[in-house]
Amino acid sequence: MNMTSSRRMTNRLPMASWMVAAGVLVFAASAGSPVCAQPSTGSIDQGAPVLLNDGVPKGVEDVTVEQRLGNNLPGDMKLVDSKGRKFTLSHYLDGERSLILTLNYSNCPMLCNVQLNQLAQSLDKMDDLKIGEDFQLLSVSIDPTETDQRLRDTKKRYVEQVPSHEKADEGWSFTRTTKANIERLAKEVGFSYKYNSRTKEYAHPAMLAFVSPDGVITRYSLGVAFPPDQMKLALVEAGQGNVGDIVDQFVLWCYSYDPNENSYVPQAWKMMRAGGLITITLLGLALLPYWLGRKGSPSKSAPDDTDDSTAGPDDASDHAPLKPTQWHLSGNAD
Repeated sequence: MNMTSSRRMTNRLPMASWMVAAGVLVFAASAGSPVCAQPSTGSIDQGAPVLLNDGVPKGVEDVTVEQRLGNNLPGDMKLVDSKGRKFTLSHYLDGERSLILTLNYSNCPMLCNVQLNQLAQSLDKMDDLKIGEDFQLLSVSIDPTETDQRLRDTKKRYVEQVPSHEKADEGWSFTRTTKANIERLAKEVGFSYKYNSRTKEYAHPAMLAFVSPDGVITRYSLGVAFPPDQMKLALVEAGQGNVGDIVDQFVLWCYSYDPNENSYVPQAWKMMRAGGLITITLLGLALLPYWLGRKGSPSKSAPDDTDDSTAGPDDASDHAPLKPTQWHLSGNAD
């Protein structure tokens, strides 16, 4: 190799290095971007960050949730819990506590794990309303082949994530049922899903349904993020006055549900009315001692005009001598 060829190779090396570096950057960027494919079937570690895809895989475009507010859950539907006990769905509707309904299955490779992990984390932060005391949770498996042992394992995994709720073990039920019953319940709540016989997996959306104590669907939460304050408002609303204290009821009155935002948003006019009422109440309480003081103070008695001993200097004018011009009048009076 002559000197000229050596110089040309030396000049080309930086350009090649730049091309390799650019390729690495492009690969790194593409690796972090969401793709329109089913997620990996690997297990999800608790608390691990998860990147969900934003695309909709082909063939599952109609796997969605149609919100059917006001529908009643089929109370006569038969369920089997993780202990093998048989109940009807009405068993979980006691007329006093609101209910959170989820549709999942234990062998779900990703979405169910993400959803229930996030749900458990939010519930653990919402320590003023308690599972098993103020509300209940019912998770129904959409897999008719689910076993009682699998249900027990799944229940244990998520109940352990809510240590602040002492009665979570009895207040959060994981159940299974037949394929016909699953389809019936899914239709009633507007939950669509599809089974892939090749992968033996279910394509389904993420959904929470908030149900009143008598079984009426009052609100939905779609997605995998459940802010504790939003969940609390939904539970108070579903409780129909039986869940939460007077402060919770007042806060709910100041908010309304926005379906476009899928969350509760404050109502300015309601908050202004509430602020005006509070201001008037505080003013009234501040002036109350003054009003009571005036009402309770003794009134000054008016002087008695008929008492001569208390007659003032003006009374002396009644006994003043008559003027000369008045003598004739006095004489006529005699």
